[in-house]
Amino acid sequence: MKYLLITSIFPPINGGSAVVYEKIAEYCADHALIVLAPKRHCATNEWLEGWQQYDSTAPFQVVRTTLLRPLVVVSKSRLQSLYLFLCKDIPLYLKILRLSMKLIKQHDIKVVCIGELNSLGWLGIALKRLLGIKLICYIHGEEVTTDTPYRNFSRNRKHYLKHADALVAVSKFTRDYLINGFRVPEDKITLIPNGVDLNVFAPAEKSAALLQRYNLQHKKIMLTVGRLVPRKGIDKTLEAMPAIIKAVPDVHYLIVGIGPYQDKLKQLVQQYNLQDYVTFTGKISQQELVQHYQLCDVFIMANRTMPDGDTEGFGLVFLEANACGKPVVGGKAGGAVEAVQHGYNGLSVNGYQSAEIADAVTLLLTDDAKYQQISQNGLALVQQCRFERCAERFDQLCKQLSGKIDG
Repeated sequence: MKYLLITSIFPPINGGSAVVYEKIAEYCADHALIVLAPKRHCATNEWLEGWQQYDSTAPFQVVRTTLLRPLVVVSKSRLQSLYLFLCKDIPLYLKILRLSMKLIKQHDIKVVCIGELNSLGWLGIALKRLLGIKLICYIHGEEVTTDTPYRNFSRNRKHYLKHADALVAVSKFTRDYLINGFRVPEDKITLIPNGVDLNVFAPAEKSAALLQRYNLQHKKIMLTVGRLVPRKGIDKTLEAMPAIIKAVPDVHYLIVGIGPYQDKLKQLVQQYNLQDYVTFTGKISQQELVQHYQLCDVFIMANRTMPDGDTEGFGLVFLEANACGKPVVGGKAGGAVEAVQHGYNGLSVNGYQSAEIADAVTLLLTDDAKYQQISQNGLALVQQCRFERCAERFDQLCKQLSGKIDG
């Protein structure tokens, strides 16, 4: 039996959602999950560097098309909007629909999973109505929590959720939001918390090459990994740095990732005179990502819920850091409170309060006994969060929907 996952968020694109989909496909029984993904980035229209090499070595089948969704274009008039919709969007929609139908018929697929509710929900419903397949929508969190000024957009996602046969929620937070915010029946939702690949993320000595690259020998290293956007709380972590430096003078903060908030964050580094204490690494490879986790002493992402509802659905990075033997500091927001169990595998803070952030980081960097205990707890916790279990639960859900097993 084969299933089809359709998503624009897939390697070589970085990010938590991309990792989840990759690992579900990798560990799904008999590599039953076929992935339909793009060759170009849906936001920038740039070719995804390395997609051919990735696909050629993946242990599962990846089918590529140029784009799965229209590019975001700011139109100057209603006439231009109409032109773009009729001449650009509609032909793309038809192309993707035909390709998806071809794959479904070719592989006798009974279950389709949509990885982007808002931009691809329409496709799932169309395939369900035309071919009678079962439809799953994989929900991470921010795609349903974030407010939108567009009423049609809000109505659309309610429509997509209503007509899906099943929803996967990556956290209890996301599941409860679907139930309370969208009135989704609880029995329609399968909870599959994000996992971690322990074949990739594991403790190791700090990389001598990275220590030399960043000139961090004999430093206590803080690390954040993620897209540089406001909800990650990096600005408040920078605001906390002077207090952390006062308590731990040999501290240094590595920020891994790129994003629209980068210029603002660099301005804050200048404002707080942190030039000697903060390094922006930019985008890094998957292999170096693991080495950066191993390089740090404390992982921090003081995430928070933004005024428009944007928040972390889970926070896969916390588990990845734990798997490398590192204690974590996370925000008391969204699904991060499930990934970071306060006092056990990490510390939880208010992502809007720099004093709380400073106290948590300082405690971990100055209390050796607390540090070692939380590090060991994190390693124990991730043993229960392997991606193999996530893939097994996803495979079971697909079989239930297709009627192959009772359920």
